[in-house]
Amino acid sequence: MLAVVLAGVVLTGATAVIVDVPAAAFVLAALCAVLAAVRATDRRPPTAFRARSKTFDVTVLVVAALVLAVLAPAGNLT
Repeated sequence: MLAVVLAGVVLTGATAVIVDVPAAAFVLAALCAVLAAVRATDRRPPTAFRARSKTFDVTVLVVAALVLAVLAPAGNLT
């Protein structure tokens, strides 16, 4: 799972450099949505999430994905 997160962050950084920052924000939002789906459907908690509940993790990831998706177009407003 850590490899998926690392690959997503590297992809986000590469998108920011190659394309633009709003596109990278959409990539990061998609990563958060995928991680929320994985966390919601996984039966056993990963070792990094043992201190928090599944509901908390999914809620935080979904809210982060929504906020990133809504604010991403604002990167071109300057």
